[in-house]
Amino acid sequence: MTDKTNATYGGLSRLNHWLGALLFGGVILVGLYLAYSGVEGEDRAPIMAMHRATGSVLLLFALWRVWWRIRQGFPPPVAGVPAWQVTVARVTHWGMIFCMLAMPLSGVFLMSLLGGRPINIYGLLTISPIMDIDGIRPIGRQIHGLVAYAFIALISLHILATLKHAFIDRDGTLARMLSGKPAGV
Repeated sequence: MTDKTNATYGGLSRLNHWLGALLFGGVILVGLYLAYSGVEGEDRAPIMAMHRATGSVLLLFALWRVWWRIRQGFPPPVAGVPAWQVTVARVTHWGMIFCMLAMPLSGVFLMSLLGGRPINIYGLLTISPIMDIDGIRPIGRQIHGLVAYAFIALISLHILATLKHAFIDRDGTLARMLSGKPAGV
């Protein structure tokens, strides 16, 4: 929960943040490996199956994150942060939230379920394809890749801004997400 009186993030919001960072970071790294390693055939299949399964689970997580963020909102910015930085931070945060939805949606639906491919979720559940729309998979692949690169750019900006706040501004912004303490405490 966001604690608007203390201008900080509650425990569940911090858990959502760090779990999302770990899971989305991992699935992006696996996606980059699949895209650029040259792994093919029998070696590629289990990695791709794991990527699809994790992407499906991440879609559910992303829906939860969006609901939670809308419900909780963001704490107010740290005092003294220029308005343009607040605007860039909001655009960056909502851009990352968009990517959290668009990346798994494009993979799960366009490349798999509407592209005639089932998704096996870690051997626990198999989601059958909805249909096989001719030509949808390449479109899904393009969207999936573009969103992944946009997500990487936004994550990079987010990390750089965090480092700036932590080491140059020293304004307590990072402490809100690490410990839940309000800025300046």
